[in-house]
Amino acid sequence: MEALHFPNINELEALIRLVEDPDPGIYDQVRLELVGRGKEIIPVLESTDSHDFEHDQKIRSIIKEIRFNEIKNELMKWRESSNRDLLRGSLIISKFQYPHIENKKVEEELERIKQKVWLEINEDNTAFEIVKIFNHVLFDHCGFKSSKTNFYSPQNSYINTVLESKVGNPLSLSILYSVIAQKLQIPIYGVNLPNHFVLGFLDEFQTLKMLGLSADRNILFYINPFSKGRIFDHNEIENYLRSLNLPLQKDYFEPCSNSDILKRMITNLSYAYGKEGETEKVRQLKELQEILV
Repeated sequence: MEALHFPNINELEALIRLVEDPDPGIYDQVRLELVGRGKEIIPVLESTDSHDFEHDQKIRSIIKEIRFNEIKNELMKWRESSNRDLLRGSLIISKFQYPHIENKKVEEELERIKQKVWLEINEDNTAFEIVKIFNHVLFDHCGFKSSKTNFYSPQNSYINTVLESKVGNPLSLSILYSVIAQKLQIPIYGVNLPNHFVLGFLDEFQTLKMLGLSADRNILFYINPFSKGRIFDHNEIENYLRSLNLPLQKDYFEPCSNSDILKRMITNLSYAYGKEGETEKVRQLKELQEILV
């Protein structure tokens, strides 16, 4: 039984009963005390059933607050980590909507997809050929596709739901693509364009520079996972930026940081929940974004 894990279970049960107190001041004090005890008390809170709707609502609210604090703490640790792993960061954000997400299940599914790509690749493949193989495995074999009918749905942003539904937006499909590529030590990274998100195949060996084709570009070519991995070049990004009357600044052509990717994910989710009228979720997402600024 979960209660046996807590030496002060009687004290905890007394606090839970005080949630019923009609005095708002007492409730706030009790709420702060319970929230301060952290995720360890969630099993006890979840097993509480007072048969009183208002009391149970307050308990659920406290559980949500504890879980949100845990997400903030995990995100702060991620921000301070040395590598800021993209998959790890994406899974932390997924907990915002799916607190019971099984990280191992997501990692195992990504590993299965990685193995399918690995079996098709050989050391003689060019960068272009590698991307063609990726596209075949991800979009033809595994069936991943872009969200057309419900583009702004929050589910299109979370990596766990994208793996389940096989449907994603430009950012989530790019995350999926680049995480698998990096697992295979293939240098494919996110490029943070205005109103869109694509990938770039990094020119690790400075081939373009050696051929005298470019002295300042680090990307061999670009990939659009939202269009089944369509390959395009530097000139297309220039034309795109000109169509938006935006400057051709270097940031739009180079890989962005994993922090920028998470910030963009949170921005997408804020917009999606805003369209659904979920003002509290939008407020909380703003808190998460501030951690990454």
